Amino acid sequence: MLLLLAVGLLIGSVLVLCVKKNWESLLLVGLCLSLTVYFVGLMVFIAKKGGLSQEVMNFLFFSHKIRIWVQYRFITLGQLGYIVAVGRYLFPLFLLELAFQYSMLAMGKIPLARKLVLVLPVASLVLYYPNVYRSLVVKFPAIKDVLVQFSYIWVMCYVVLAVGLLIVEYCSTTMHFSRRKFLPIVISLVALAILYVLYCGQDPGQIYRFYSYDYTWIKGVGYLQFALSVGGYVVLVVVNLVCGILGLGSLLRYTQTSFVSDRDEVVLERKFDVARTGASVFVHSIKNQLLANRVLYKRIRVELQKEEPDLERVGNYFHSLCENNELLISRSEELYRTVKAKSVRLVPVTLGRLEEITMDRFHKKYPDGRVRLQMDREIQVLADENYLSEALYNLLTNAWEATIGYEEARPVELVSHQERLYTVLEVKDHGPGIKAEEFKHIFEPFYSSKNSNFNWGMGLYHVRTIVRSHLGSLRVENRPEGGASFFILLPRYGTACRGQKGREHDSHLGC
Repeated sequence: MLLLLAVGLLIGSVLVLCVKKNWESLLLVGLCLSLTVYFVGLMVFIAKKGGLSQEVMNFLFFSHKIRIWVQYRFITLGQLGYIVAVGRYLFPLFLLELAFQYSMLAMGKIPLARKLVLVLPVASLVLYYPNVYRSLVVKFPAIKDVLVQFSYIWVMCYVVLAVGLLIVEYCSTTMHFSRRKFLPIVISLVALAILYVLYCGQDPGQIYRFYSYDYTWIKGVGYLQFALSVGGYVVLVVVNLVCGILGLGSLLRYTQTSFVSDRDEVVLERKFDVARTGASVFVHSIKNQLLANRVLYKRIRVELQKEEPDLERVGNYFHSLCENNELLISRSEELYRTVKAKSVRLVPVTLGRLEEITMDRFHKKYPDGRVRLQMDREIQVLADENYLSEALYNLLTNAWEATIGYEEARPVELVSHQERLYTVLEVKDHGPGIKAEEFKHIFEPFYSSKNSNFNWGMGLYHVRTIVRSHLGSLRVENRPEGGASFFILLPRYGTACRGQKGREHDSHLGC
C-alpha cells in the first residue's frame, strides 16, 4: 500500500512535468521521487527487520509472499541505509524549495538564503555516507547521538517552515481564480508532508548499526516499534490513505486543470492565426466595396443638383449611405490594426497616467458614463501607454454597456491592487454576468453576443492580444454578488516617486 501510494505520486508528478515544463514541476518530480526512494528503503528494512504484527505487515506488503520476496533480496546495510538517507534528506529540501518558489516572502527571494538551505541536506548526506559515518562513530562514539537528534530536528524544521510558507501564501492570495488554482498544490504538498512526517523518524544510522549492541536506543519509525491495537491500526491505515489520496488526487486535479488550460490556449492561438491570415484579404475586399459605395453617393449628390430631384428620398439614401460607409471604413481599419503585427514599446508608466488616457477615451464615447476609480496612481508598470489604455478603454466600454442594458446604470469600477507577483487592473460591472456557455468563446475573434451589425466580436480578442504583448494575462470571472470582473495581470515592476498611495472617487463628466 505504501509503495503504491509513492509510485502513484511519482507518476502524477511526471504527468505534471509533461504538461508544465518549468522549474516548479521539476522540483515536484524530485519531491515525489525522493519520497518514493525513502519508502522503498523503509519497506526493505522493515521486511528484513521483522518483528511486527501481521496486520501492519499486510498493510505494508499486501501479502506474506510479497514480504518474503522483498525480505530475501540481496542488499548490504550500507547500501540500504544510504537509500533511506537520500530519500529522507532530499524530501524536505525539495519541499522547502517548492515553498520558496511559490512564496512571495522576502527570505525566499534572497539568493544567499536559497543557498544556505542546501547546507544541511548536503552535509547530512556526506556525514551519513556509509564509510564516513562508520569512521566518525568509531573515532567519536558520542557523535551518533548528536547526528540522530540534530538531523531529526532540522528535517522537521524544514517541513514546518515549508508548510507554513504555503499556508501563508494561500491566505495572502485574494483573487478567487488564483486561490482555486493554487489550492490543489497546497493540499497535495501538505498531504505529502504529513505522510513523510509519519515515517521520517527512521535514522539511517540505525540501519548501519543494525547488528550493534546499542542500536536499539534509536526509536526509528515510532509506531513500528510495538504492536498496534485494532483502533491504532485503523487510525494508521486511515491517515495513510487520506494523505495518499489527497496528495495524488490534488496532484492529478492540478495536472488536469493545467492540461485543459494549455489546450484551450492552443485552440485560441490557432483561431487567432486563422484570423490573422484571412484579415488582409477580408479588409481588402471590404474596402473595395466601400470605395464603390463612395462612388454611388457621389452620383446621388450629383442627382441632388438637378432641377427636380426627389430630395426626401435621395436625402435619406445619401445620409444612410454616408453613415454606413464611414462606419464600415472605421470598423475595417480597426480590424486591420488589431490583426496586423504590432510594435509594442514597453517603458515604465504610472497607473495614474494610464487612468487619465483611458478615462479621456471613455468619456469621449460615453460623456455620461460613470466609473468609480480605485487606482494606486504611483505604482509603475512596464507598458505601452497607448495600447494598454486602449485595452482598459475596451473593457470599460463593455462593462458600461453591460450595466446600462441591465437594470439601473450603476457605476462600473476600475481598480488596481498588488497581487503577489502581479500588478492587477480589474474592471468590474454590475450587469447580468457572463453565461457559462460563453466563457470559452468570449476571447475568440469574430465572436460576439451583441448586435453583429455594430459589433464584430474583436474587442476582447483585441484586449487579449494587447495584454499578451505586455507579458501579462487576461482573466474573467462572474462575481458572487452579480456582474463580471475582468483582470489584467501584469508582471510587477515597482513604484514611482513617493506621494499619494491611492484614491477612490466617481468619474462622471459634468458631475
